[in-house]
Amino acid sequence: MGLLLSCGGHSGALAEPPPGTETGASASPSPSDAQSSAPKGSFLSSLKQAFTEDFDKEVVRGHFDVGSPPDAHRYYCLVSVKTGKSEVNGVAGQLFVRADKMTGIKGPAVAPLSCADAEQKGILVTSGYVLSASVSRKMTPASPVPKPSGAADHAAAADHAAAADHAAAALSAGGPAQTEVMAVYTRYIAGQNAHDRAVVSEVLLDSKDFVWAQYGGNSIWGYKEAMEAFEEAWKGTWKLDPQMQELRIASVSPGVAVLITPLLSTVGEPGKNPSTTPIRWGGVFVKTKSGWRIASIFITPFESWRAAKGG
Repeated sequence: MGLLLSCGGHSGALAEPPPGTETGASASPSPSDAQSSAPKGSFLSSLKQAFTEDFDKEVVRGHFDVGSPPDAHRYYCLVSVKTGKSEVNGVAGQLFVRADKMTGIKGPAVAPLSCADAEQKGILVTSGYVLSASVSRKMTPASPVPKPSGAADHAAAADHAAAADHAAAALSAGGPAQTEVMAVYTRYIAGQNAHDRAVVSEVLLDSKDFVWAQYGGNSIWGYKEAMEAFEEAWKGTWKLDPQMQELRIASVSPGVAVLITPLLSTVGEPGKNPSTTPIRWGGVFVKTKSGWRIASIFITPFESWRAAKGG
């Protein structure tokens, strides 16, 4: 499952660290070595990281490679410039040199591949990446996913495993295309919860034919109009909590996919108490020259939850 989620969406030649950055002391292992010792990871932790991570405040501390040419992939391990905390999972994306001379990442997609495991296996490469003195002083290692202890923890772990199995089943049939769709969806949710226009606008299809069919029956047509509506909603409480147990992704045709999942929507006007409503979130994804984009969003009631609440 780790390789399935992580190997879609960023194929081709391995990216090198940006020029002009030289530090660290690890040598890059051969692709065959990297493939045989691919780091393990957690699917659910990668989703949590994708939903909550603030990539603008994180920099690259190293990378590891998975696979062998022509199917080789590179993943980067990040550290927060504010707290020095190392993120758990590797991230694919495009590198750039920040104004502070450290290496940032654009268009990130989180993979369920553990940076701590990669470091333990000796395949994490840190040469070529500059970290400021303040970040180096604060830096803490990436922690592996803790093992559960006790009956309650085992029960929670079982629930998490079931959710992971459902999400894995949604991805396994379609391969890389559905993996890329999942990466776009997680970025969309992260952007919505952060009220980040740049992130949300990047994953929506810039078209007058974009449509957001809302829960109450209204529809907003047009990319610009939808972004304006999102920004208005963000003035109050606005949080989306996907329920991964029933997530499904279907490939409708080459370059077109549909993702449907239950979702808890917590919204409220400024200064008023928010309410949480269970909904079905449906999205039509299309593949463009710039990657997958969300072309339509359809919100419908989550009938099974509504029936249970109504007795």
